[in-house]
Amino acid sequence: MRIAFTYLPGFVTVVFRGMPIVWRGRHRLLLCWLIFIQAVHPGRHTLEEMARWTPTTVTAWRFGRLLKAMYWNVHLLVSWLAQELVATLPPPANGVLYLFGDGSHADKRGTKNPVAQKGRISQHHPWFFGLRFVLLMAAWDGYRVPVGFRLILPKRHIGYRSENALFREMVSAFIPPPWAQLVVVGGDAAYGSQANMRMVQDRDHADTARRWAFVFAIARTWKTVDEKTIKHLVTHVPHQYYQRTRVPREYASRGRRTFWTYHTRLGLRHVGDVTVILSKRGRNMGPKQTKILVTNLAELTPSQIVCIYQKRWAVEVLHWEMKSGLGLGEHQVSGDKHRSEKSIGIAVLAYLFVLRTCHHEIVPGKPWSIFQLQHALRLRVMTNQVEHAVKVQLGKPRKVA
Repeated sequence: MRIAFTYLPGFVTVVFRGMPIVWRGRHRLLLCWLIFIQAVHPGRHTLEEMARWTPTTVTAWRFGRLLKAMYWNVHLLVSWLAQELVATLPPPANGVLYLFGDGSHADKRGTKNPVAQKGRISQHHPWFFGLRFVLLMAAWDGYRVPVGFRLILPKRHIGYRSENALFREMVSAFIPPPWAQLVVVGGDAAYGSQANMRMVQDRDHADTARRWAFVFAIARTWKTVDEKTIKHLVTHVPHQYYQRTRVPREYASRGRRTFWTYHTRLGLRHVGDVTVILSKRGRNMGPKQTKILVTNLAELTPSQIVCIYQKRWAVEVLHWEMKSGLGLGEHQVSGDKHRSEKSIGIAVLAYLFVLRTCHHEIVPGKPWSIFQLQHALRLRVMTNQVEHAVKVQLGKPRKVA
């Protein structure tokens, strides 16, 4: 795309017409411009680079002032736009909504950023330096919608909160759509904590309109009410007790994945009676390759539980799409945590905006990507820009010689 925009398309202002914030000055227009350019710009998503494709009155300095403003809350905008999008997309026939959380990071170079930190996912991954954040995603029928995010501050920061505490805050603040009859909260072993499971159980008791359940991977250090460690169950279950389970592939039109599973009912300490599923890719694989899943959905089969946990991979796809297609973390902002937090929120808002305007391009039952929707959006906005330029040229009075 090598075309500069001289006006903001009308459908952009229609999408953001009901924003729940009272804006000062021209900040509302600047925010619409920033989200719009973040969604359609194919190059680097720095403020200086994106400002080159906007009118002369919309500059990188004004974008920076918008991100610096303290009075508006980016989390409120993400929650509002996510609810608008969920209400627009077609609901599932079974009325099941999945909520998955996962953490990631955005690389940074400037060492003076007050919220940047170094770390690594595990001992097998390289070290990184950048911003850490946790994302909450709603999924159903192939759709993946980010409904919230939180910035993970360094432990030295006065406002530090753990990743699991931020995850519980987002799940507690999430308002399910009216069509959701069952909400399944899931995550990997990093989120399989007692506090997270009790939070879902408390939400199930408090919400009379629907049922809440969880599917988490847990560590093998968990203990039952009999003070027996889950590790012993993984180690001493004979191979012949595992059954072969075939699960449909999540992002493929055909084919299935094969797992070997063993399930039993146990009473976990501080949680209660749950179903524990031991899952591995091969029958003769050792205990180290065994995934431990726990759920309070006693009526589901091990195949259904493994299929639910496999949907968690959509969070990884979501992270990759926002980093590769929407330039998450490429804003060159520093100074305080609010600028960094809003720079991540702009990428989330751009993702929601692309889904909101181009969701009709998604074919039910077939895989899709944000790059496909961005291509359709760019064709639409470039056509509008050319038509607008032609109308302006035709409307100009001709000089009489």
